[in-house]
Amino acid sequence: MARSRRCSEEQRALIKKLIGEGKMYKEVQKMIGCSAKMISNALKRNTKPERRGRKRKTTIRMDGRIARMAKTQPVISSRVNKDSLMLPVSTVTIRRRLCEAKFSARRYKEHINWPKEKWRSILWTDESKIVIFGSRGHRQFPQYTVKTVMHGGTSIIIWACFSYYGVGPISRVPGIMDQFGYIKILEVTLPYAEDEMPLKWVFQQDNDPKHTSKRAASWFQTNNIKVMECPAQSPTLYPIQNLWGDIKNAVSEAKPKKARIPVHRCQKLVDSMQHRCETVLRNRGYTTKY
Repeated sequence: MARSRRCSEEQRALIKKLIGEGKMYKEVQKMIGCSAKMISNALKRNTKPERRGRKRKTTIRMDGRIARMAKTQPVISSRVNKDSLMLPVSTVTIRRRLCEAKFSARRYKEHINWPKEKWRSILWTDESKIVIFGSRGHRQFPQYTVKTVMHGGTSIIIWACFSYYGVGPISRVPGIMDQFGYIKILEVTLPYAEDEMPLKWVFQQDNDPKHTSKRAASWFQTNNIKVMECPAQSPTLYPIQNLWGDIKNAVSEAKPKKARIPVHRCQKLVDSMQHRCETVLRNRGYTTKY
């Protein structure tokens, strides 16, 4: 069957006008001299809206390749992304597409000029496993060997928080913490934050599913608590990780006094955040001493 002849814009407009006036297909065919298929195509065809501005340099497929490259290798620069994919665009376009795809490879760049008072108004939180008895995974030399028990030893999960003003409440997590257990911990922490933190303070947490659940988000909104944004695929420089190292070392050495964290230790860690941001930007997201 031969393909139907295409009609011009004038014929298409006339067909739509006649059909809109209530004319039948056969009447329109006699008046214009076209087939029923041409009339049907003319009615189905929608004119594309007028686009302003320069034509987009990348296709949807190219945008997907750029995003996948950034997801699999989050520390590479836009130049490496462009050269690896051999794209005929500039590095500025690569960075623009990454921003559209919600990738924040330079999230610490906006924090580099934060004053110390802003860092001091953050309540840092995290949970970690503390090994009470068993191996922590050192190399198996005699000086690193300890007695072990079956099934890997004994450990507990601890949730803790701290700020520039000292260590906050510490909670033991029985079993696996879910969104309901997390809210119970938040309710215990809120009175401490209202008493010890500045008037305008910010809550920091990672992107664990129980932290970002709808129930937890509703709790923060109900209590008017601002949560610090934490984009995915970004380096972790939170100072609470250093405190976890202090506690785990004290537990492994069986020296409880070393687990007591003085206020000046907390203050030093919080005040180092600006230098941490500068270091991670200088290393382009790679490992730092922190």
